[in-house]
Amino acid sequence: MIRSIRFIALASSLLAAFTLTAQQSAAQQNNEHQEFAVTIGALSGTNPSATLGPLALGSGFALQANYARKTRDLKWANLYWEVNGLYNPLRHLSGFPPTATSAIHSIYVTPGLRLQFTPDEKISPWLAAGGGFAFYDSSKSGLGGGAVAGGTANTGVVDFGGGVDIAMGKSYLLRGDVRGFYTGSPNFDTANSGGQFNFVISGGIVWRFPK
Repeated sequence: MIRSIRFIALASSLLAAFTLTAQQSAAQQNNEHQEFAVTIGALSGTNPSATLGPLALGSGFALQANYARKTRDLKWANLYWEVNGLYNPLRHLSGFPPTATSAIHSIYVTPGLRLQFTPDEKISPWLAAGGGFAFYDSSKSGLGGGAVAGGTANTGVVDFGGGVDIAMGKSYLLRGDVRGFYTGSPNFDTANSGGQFNFVISGGIVWRFPK
């Protein structure tokens, strides 16, 4: 399963890089632009499939930064190449066994593509998808209060989602988005099967500037 996730993530990254290179000529148009967005929200997800469970993973604060570059104007949408980064400083675990880690924090880096509909309107919905890498760090404190191994786990990640941008002028927009991330399993310090699905609901601001 983890090998499949890594393969999909690598394929998505290569597709995004190929699309960016192929559109260099279109990128020279005067109406082309770049974007930088910052959003904040909450990261939640499914509970681990722990063999000795039940083990529950709580939600936590999430900060996202997104850089995007328009590569093509379509009749009904604009195509962007983007890199999305998400940072979650802490999510607590609860349940059983007491030797499982008590908390994790995570970082996702996912290059991909975004399709922006009705780009010339005040309200512009969009869809995005990509793949990259997830970095997990587990606490060395266990649920029972004792010390556990903890440590890091690096896996592939597939990213998909959508949102809405609301224009506040030529250079600034408000953004609301929902993104899902499917990764390999973090290190929970207990036997666990399957991957980990997480999703974030966030809002923030976008700064649009010329190339």
